[in-house]
Amino acid sequence: MRKIEKYVRALLFALLAGIFFTAKPVQAASAEIEIAADTKEVTAGDDFFVYIRITSDTMFGDFEANLTYDDEQIEYIDGASVITGSSGFLKISDFGLAEGNTNRKYTLKFHAVKPGTVEISFPGRAMVYDFETSDEMSVSSNVLTLEVKAAETASENAYLKSLKTSPSQLTPEFNKTVYEYSTEVASDISKLVIDALPEDEKATIKISGNDLLKEGENKIIVTVLAESGDVIEYTIKVMRAVAPESETPEEPTIAPGKSQSLFEVVRLDGEVYAVYSGKYKLVTPGSDVTVPEGFVKGEAILSDISVTAYFPEEFMENRNSDFYLIYAENEFGEKGFYLYDKIEKTLQRYAPENFKGSNAAGTEENESVQAKEYHANLTKAAVVIAILAVLIALLLFAFIRLYMKQKGYKEEDLD
Repeated sequence: MRKIEKYVRALLFALLAGIFFTAKPVQAASAEIEIAADTKEVTAGDDFFVYIRITSDTMFGDFEANLTYDDEQIEYIDGASVITGSSGFLKISDFGLAEGNTNRKYTLKFHAVKPGTVEISFPGRAMVYDFETSDEMSVSSNVLTLEVKAAETASENAYLKSLKTSPSQLTPEFNKTVYEYSTEVASDISKLVIDALPEDEKATIKISGNDLLKEGENKIIVTVLAESGDVIEYTIKVMRAVAPESETPEEPTIAPGKSQSLFEVVRLDGEVYAVYSGKYKLVTPGSDVTVPEGFVKGEAILSDISVTAYFPEEFMENRNSDFYLIYAENEFGEKGFYLYDKIEKTLQRYAPENFKGSNAAGTEENESVQAKEYHANLTKAAVVIAILAVLIALLLFAFIRLYMKQKGYKEEDLD
């Protein structure tokens, strides 16, 4: 009988040891996303393909992410029906799959526009969901960098054919091989009219520093980009006269190239601008622009100027949201939605994954609390299992003693 008791104790020890040594935290499922192209180097004017591959050790279902790229260098042509968007921002929403899988591939077609280096990436969180549990998986992804080279026949001509300014004249007289000029304007002139014509019609021109000229010296840069990617810059130094003390400027003067931390809305030459670390012209979205999901068009008063704004649906009735969107064009001619923070008076480019509405501040804290509760529940479960195992062992031992008594063993034989 003592041998039987020894075996029972050994069995009980093994059972408890197995519970405590094999109990490990449940590891979240993970997935890896690879962005690749059919070539490492593309030529301006050519089409190429980009592949998005998702792999995982477990079955996954739904997938949602935002993909960004430089739309001045490459243009999105076509892709799967679950991919929407353009102008440097694509949204992938692949939901409702009948079957899960451990790998998936999406193909996107692009057109190379002009030479340079371009990156294609997921700037925010790419969300892959476990097919069985619908839980979000841990995801890692890469950044695809491509070199767009000029075509062999591309022109290298980045010269200007002519350069004129109004209401002032340039000094010296324009010559395409002279790259620095100067001019003077009166105190009431805040912007020059610049007429710049390239020698090669395929070259492109960008002018910077010409808005809101400040009193004193200003610098305007006329950049000419050749078809081949070659660049020539022409500099115009503008001296704006100082206004008399009795003269009150009609327009705000914001120095170009300097960061302004104070957000404000101003009206200049009949246009409305939002000024915050740069200048953004408020424009009306075209018919091809889709208002972000969850936002509704309305009106807001900023710096005593009525502007078109887009409010979260739940705050549309009383317009008391701390956040809303405006549609604007930046100094590079790029248009898009911008998120305005009414409390901190800040402005940033809108991306859905960066906006959580009025509950944004508590999201990370909630996730942390949920993680702690999850691990606490695991610990409780392990303790309950251990207690049940002990009870089962004790019941088993009592059953053996009862059985031995029925077989005629004496009490001293059972001890």
